[in-house]
Amino acid sequence: MRQMNSNPTTAELIARLETISAQDLKRLLEISTILSSTLDLKQLLDMVIDTAITLTDTENASILLIDQVTEKLYTAASSGAIFAEENEVPLEGSVAGWIVQNGRPLIIDELQSSGQEYLTTSMVNGVVPRNLLGVPLVTKNRVIGSLEAINKRGDAIYSQQDVALLQALASQASVAIENARLFMQTDLISEFMHELKTPLMALTAASELLARETLDEQHQELIEMIQRETKRLSKMAQDFLDLARLESGRVQLVQGTVDLSLLVDDVVSLQEPQAADRQITIATNVPEQLPTIIGDYNRLKQVLLNLTNNAIKYNVVQGQIDIAITDLDKEVMIAISDTGPGIAKENQPHLFERFYRIPDREGFTEGTGLGLSISARIMQEHGGRIEF
Repeated sequence: MRQMNSNPTTAELIARLETISAQDLKRLLEISTILSSTLDLKQLLDMVIDTAITLTDTENASILLIDQVTEKLYTAASSGAIFAEENEVPLEGSVAGWIVQNGRPLIIDELQSSGQEYLTTSMVNGVVPRNLLGVPLVTKNRVIGSLEAINKRGDAIYSQQDVALLQALASQASVAIENARLFMQTDLISEFMHELKTPLMALTAASELLARETLDEQHQELIEMIQRETKRLSKMAQDFLDLARLESGRVQLVQGTVDLSLLVDDVVSLQEPQAADRQITIATNVPEQLPTIIGDYNRLKQVLLNLTNNAIKYNVVQGQIDIAITDLDKEVMIAISDTGPGIAKENQPHLFERFYRIPDREGFTEGTGLGLSISARIMQEHGGRIEF
């Protein structure tokens, strides 16, 4: 295990930079321009991963970040299938945790015999870590995570040139990651705060009216309104956090084989009681033979639950919902339709916008306006799409 000084002297920095070839320096300048051109965090992290692999001539790379809310370390991006279901990485007992806590680079020439645990239970697809180079991601004198190169090609060991290259990349990546996070938070939080105004104003008005002694007839109606808006606020907060995690890349899919027939049966059994309250029937058309799908079962169920919930909510009494699966050779399509009044043309372009809610015939809007945005994001993470 080779530990490096977290604060190298000017002479040391110059010595390290002198080991970098002109081609690699050119590549660093190019990536600097590219990283500053995007505020899409996922796209940004993927570019850093690809660059780290190229610069250090390594097989795999990963980026681990500190969650800004929970302050826990999690895998934000990785090449191939290095990490399995465990997204969170402990600070104690892991290489990434050591790098973050100590704020300095680390080389382990023989990872398996180093005596330092590297989450071997999370390794999948036969990826065995032989050696590793990790550097901290630092911005404004604050460590926000670590960048790691894993398995130097050709059974070589990581050199001081690799350290210099990865540190130079990490320095640029840290600033870009922080800018992308700030942009995303500012945009999403401003929308969230705007949407909070309506239920908060309703709750304020209702509480003021309840304080009057002359509202006996409207008392129960106001209580019901307060309960309804309180539930909506709670759901909005939950949906907001879910969307924020999806858009920031903090949620990694739990990949596994998905039985689509079982998935549909599961969703129907959960939604039938709610549908029965409005005398709505749910019919399914699922072929006996379906291709194997790899994905996150619970996240896909979340999408179908959201769509069927909308089909119930906007349907007519004694209506019907149809769920059909079609094998399109290279794709599988799950279609959900209902006998409701439909969606007006002026509303259709906005369906998947955050916080957009379709008014019913009386002009009243239900829900949080985040369900379809979350569903679209989940499908995007699966390499699929959702369409109206």
